[in-house]
Amino acid sequence: MKVALDAGHGAQSGRPHTGAAANGLVEDELALDLVRRTGHHLRAAGCETVYTRPEDKLISLAERGRIAVTGKCDLFLSIHCNAGPASACGVEAFVAQGDHASRRIAELLAGAVSKIGLANRGVKWDSQSQHPRLAVLRETYRAMPAVLMEIGFLTSEHDSALLRDAHFRERVAVAVAGGLGNRRRS
Repeated sequence: MKVALDAGHGAQSGRPHTGAAANGLVEDELALDLVRRTGHHLRAAGCETVYTRPEDKLISLAERGRIAVTGKCDLFLSIHCNAGPASACGVEAFVAQGDHASRRIAELLAGAVSKIGLANRGVKWDSQSQHPRLAVLRETYRAMPAVLMEIGFLTSEHDSALLRDAHFRERVAVAVAGGLGNRRRS
């Protein structure tokens, strides 16, 4: 299996980050760390990986999709961290509206991550996102299953404390890679 791993957001010239930031954490940096860790575990399990954002810089959403599609990947996984009211917490995933194959994979992944300490907020269609019609999903889902995961809320004291811990981020990576491994066996 060949997996396109997309670290959400990225640094842009003149701006320190383009994602969420709260409680001393920056989404761009956490997403890149989580993607690198996940990629390590996927390769150890025999998967190929393609990174759409291998370093901390901004890559256009269309380019991310092009990398995955031209790389003939079997799955696209975009990893982000969420922000919202302080009471919001947990992991959730998004898939393109009506994409049931991706939804099944997203359910496996959200379930795997929820087992290590984050509430499971479920899987939602991209039309239910605060950014309807998520571009990275729209660029990829016709060519391969495509999932966007929001791993914890930076604005939650509980989630941000977990995400600050490198050991917890390693456990997330193991859970995500394991969830994809379960998908391969089913």
